Amino acid sequence: MTGVGGPDGTDAAPVAVDTMLHVHNGFVIGDNMWLWRADHAVSGPVDYTSNRCNHGLIVDGDDVSMHGLAVEHAEHDLTQWNGERGNTYFYQSELPYIVSQAEFVNNVGYRVGEKVTSHHGYGIGVYCFFRDYPVNVSSGIVTPLNRPNIVFQNSLSVYLNGHGGIDHVINNQGGAVGFSNKTLVQYVC
Repeated sequence: MTGVGGPDGTDAAPVAVDTMLHVHNGFVIGDNMWLWRADHAVSGPVDYTSNRCNHGLIVDGDDVSMHGLAVEHAEHDLTQWNGERGNTYFYQSELPYIVSQAEFVNNVGYRVGEKVTSHHGYGIGVYCFFRDYPVNVSSGIVTPLNRPNIVFQNSLSVYLNGHGGIDHVINNQGGAVGFSNKTLVQYVC
């Protein structure tokens, strides 16, 4: 587990990072990783001024594979995958709790970069619990459209609680989950 914040960060002395893990090289294999921006500590909820974190994972290397990856609560795209021929086998992502709609515009749980031509994702799930503000995310997963070598199988969006929701599972596919329709899970298989 790699974490940012928790009881160590304060508003006066924040614990912060731009990106928890940035993979620049190719042929990297990640196994059983949890990249977590603290949303709570023993004393209760944590505010964002004490533990800023833009991204959990950025992959710029080619031929990178991740097995059992969890990325939670980063303030922008939680995962950005820009390398070619990437593979992810099981991904769990929970969007940040306390962002507002204006703070989370166009951000997603898993994004494949616009220039990528080949990427595979298996068992990719993005969850939401917008605790404080009504936030609607257009899609939990975003990939370039109409590229035959970009394949996702068994993807889902989950509404845990709170306000707002996720309108689509991947790009414009899959139904909405969220507060307004009380739908908890949507799949694209």
